[in-house]
Amino acid sequence: MSIIRTNLPAQQTLTRHQQSESALGQAIQRLSSGLRINSAKDDAAGQAIANRMEANLRADAQTVRGINDGISLMQTAEGGLDGINDLVHRAYQLSVQSANGTLSDDDRASINAEYHQVRDEIDRIAMATEVFGRYPLGPDASTKIPVNVGDTPPIFAKFPVPGSSAPFTSGIVSTAYIPAGATDFVLDINSIGADDDIQLFTRDGKHLVGTPIFGADPDYVWISQGITDAASAKGKVLTESNGFLPGAVYDDGQLLEGGATFDINGSASGSYNGMNFSYSGDGDRYETGVDFNNGSNGAGGVLERLTIDEVTEDLLIIVVGNGSFTAVANWTHMPQPSHQIQPPYSEPTDIVVSAQYGQELEKVTIEPTPSDSVSLGMDKIELDPIEEARKAMTGLRDVLNRIDSYRGQYGALTNRFESAIQNLGQQQLATAAAQSRIQDADYAVEVSNMTRAQILMQASTAVLAQANQIPQTVLSLIQ
Repeated sequence: MSIIRTNLPAQQTLTRHQQSESALGQAIQRLSSGLRINSAKDDAAGQAIANRMEANLRADAQTVRGINDGISLMQTAEGGLDGINDLVHRAYQLSVQSANGTLSDDDRASINAEYHQVRDEIDRIAMATEVFGRYPLGPDASTKIPVNVGDTPPIFAKFPVPGSSAPFTSGIVSTAYIPAGATDFVLDINSIGADDDIQLFTRDGKHLVGTPIFGADPDYVWISQGITDAASAKGKVLTESNGFLPGAVYDDGQLLEGGATFDINGSASGSYNGMNFSYSGDGDRYETGVDFNNGSNGAGGVLERLTIDEVTEDLLIIVVGNGSFTAVANWTHMPQPSHQIQPPYSEPTDIVVSAQYGQELEKVTIEPTPSDSVSLGMDKIELDPIEEARKAMTGLRDVLNRIDSYRGQYGALTNRFESAIQNLGQQQLATAAAQSRIQDADYAVEVSNMTRAQILMQASTAVLAQANQIPQTVLSLIQ
């Protein structure tokens, strides 16, 4: 059949040419990208499998970084624990020293003062150890701390163990407050050669026990602080930071100064709002001549005692002076108002160790290791008197055991995390190899395919030229 309108040989040749052109384009794309699968049309199932493998590879890489961050957190925490451990060793050494019967009361008070500084430094390290915004050594979130009035702590925060001795600095800053509900309260101070005097106030400004600020015989201890009248007392003493209520007004109408002669067991007594007081008096004020108000021993010049049978409202204690003193507090019952600590505090930290596609997230928890003095139980330990010092040795051994357990926890988890990193490395290697076998181009095969396609295209081009000449033979029939 001779026809001109439809050139079937040319169409057949063109179809083959287009197929060869497509094969050549695919080969060139694979060779230029290095991938056998450049789109889902190349291998839909293979593309889906390789894509899941890519998700796993990226997840594993991020997991390794997260685990390394967990190791960094634990290394930082253990560094802080190492410093705390050294301080606890020092505290234990001090407890052994204080337990020795050859020491005087003043010697033991000095040792206890150093122990308090050790305890404060432990708290500083615990609260300052921070990494990634977390505080692994901070107190636990459930830790309760005493409720202050202004900046003034309750008396039990200063004397965690009744009968223990503690050092303080005298001045016009409140030493502590006695919470309402305390019973049989006794405070003894030793001003260690200086004129330091106990003063007791209500929070609204009533001066209940102590030495006079003004009048016929003002006490020099107030004058030395620049307190000479009700106005200066209001401005410098009756402050909210000292625990006084806003609007507190100085009132000494009920002031109990002491009796005619010094008596450590109480030279005078008085009452207010259902509370009965006794006060030894300021022994320094009983002296005469050059020794008057100079803090010398004289008639008990360095000693004072305050007793209260039942506290019916919060009372503020201020020990006015220009030096330092030691104090001992005792009571039968002491309420302990407290509230939950505010951040920063230690919390569990979850570290992701596996996040494989289609599987449940796997994580390991780094438990908090609260290492402040309250969490370690050191707030209940004192080194004075000698009975407390001997009990402290057992308590401090328990503290050391807890620190050892914390460091052991970090050591075990560090080893576990390092093993997890090694396992993830092997897993990444195996996954990358499997992904490569699925999606990477085989250059030997693709070069062969490209060469074959090029030859077929050249051949189809030449044949197409011949096929296009076939209609010319039909024209000869009509000439």
